[in-house]
Amino acid sequence: MLTKCSPDHFTCRDNQCVPLEKVCNSENDCTDGGDEIDCFTAHPLATYISTSPPQIPLPFQVDVNIRTADVDLMNAAVRANLRLRISWEDARMEMRHLQNVYKRLTLYNSTLWSPNVQTFNSLEFATTASHPVIMAKRLSPGKRVDGEYLSFPGHGNPVVNINDLHTHTYCRYDLLKYPDDIQTCNITFQILNVRQDGLKWELPSSSEVKCPVFHEEFWVKDCRFLLPDNFSSRFFVQLTFRRKNAYHIWATYLPCILLLGIGYGTLLLPLDNFNERDTMSLTTLLVFISLYAQTTASLPRTAYLKRIDLWYVFCIAFLTLVIFTNLATSTTTNTRGTTAEGPFWWHPSGPVEQRNEAWSSKKLSNSSTQQQQQQEQQRHEESRRKRKELVLKTASVVLGVTSLIFIIVYFTGAYITM
Repeated sequence: MLTKCSPDHFTCRDNQCVPLEKVCNSENDCTDGGDEIDCFTAHPLATYISTSPPQIPLPFQVDVNIRTADVDLMNAAVRANLRLRISWEDARMEMRHLQNVYKRLTLYNSTLWSPNVQTFNSLEFATTASHPVIMAKRLSPGKRVDGEYLSFPGHGNPVVNINDLHTHTYCRYDLLKYPDDIQTCNITFQILNVRQDGLKWELPSSSEVKCPVFHEEFWVKDCRFLLPDNFSSRFFVQLTFRRKNAYHIWATYLPCILLLGIGYGTLLLPLDNFNERDTMSLTTLLVFISLYAQTTASLPRTAYLKRIDLWYVFCIAFLTLVIFTNLATSTTTNTRGTTAEGPFWWHPSGPVEQRNEAWSSKKLSNSSTQQQQQQEQQRHEESRRKRKELVLKTASVVLGVTSLIFIIVYFTGAYITM
């Protein structure tokens, strides 16, 4: 074909000259659009086999972009949406019309080899959000062919496979320090259509992992790319999460401390207000048990006590001791205004203790003896009352100091492990 155009230009049907760099660039540079016809970018050689990798070992590079990650505690798993960007070189094909930016590879009536990626420790098979895209861009000048196109060899111009995956992967969580825990989870990937020692990883370029910047329940503390060895077809993405403790501060610790204060306050009420002390402490204990049941229902069962379990066990034990103290210092007031301890029943001459029933049923013949006995009984009751007041005060001091020490030690340990 005779043309006035130089070898580095494409000749349009109307003899217009277009630089070869602009051929198949998705713009009609020719008047009739002839420069955008037959723009297949991948042209496999005759020896190309689409079911086999280009070479063994195959130089390989992976970049991982974790868009979102959600921790599933009940199923001991993590859900992640991520994008894998895998690049390699394939010397078995010729590429044409490449640009300085990535361009999708297309070919006529054939398929290209690309890595088949699947998660290894998945609860379910990884699904793709869209069909994987194979792209390339030119990294070398290219060879001019008959003033028609620029040819780029497969060697030196890497092919890129972009794959969006949804994974649901099993993880082994350690909830011993919950809710101040740090969890680590490994997502294992396997290249299925390459033998186990068939890859040669290009490090450190394959160590780039982008972490998600936001999660409602956790901080994403770290993301890492791990390899068993430099020739393995398996690789790992390790995620490290640190739980945000703001929720438990407002939903667990603050209500519990307020309830502890209410339960402890019953020890400061007057000795004669037994009904108020007993009712308040019992109600507070029931609320604690309800909160504990609600918290444990949202967590997986473990064979060990979690840190949140220790918190609730202490609170329940504290309130139980408060109730026992109130019962030990209980008093009842009869209708005549005198105070009696323990069970009693009514006699025509007034309420008396059961153990003195036979003795009190006899009529006293000497009024002076009655007065002495009444004074002795009053001194005995006063002595009992003082002992109970002492028990109440001692319990309030001991339980108050114990709870304060426990709270300080508990939150200090939580702060150290953060």
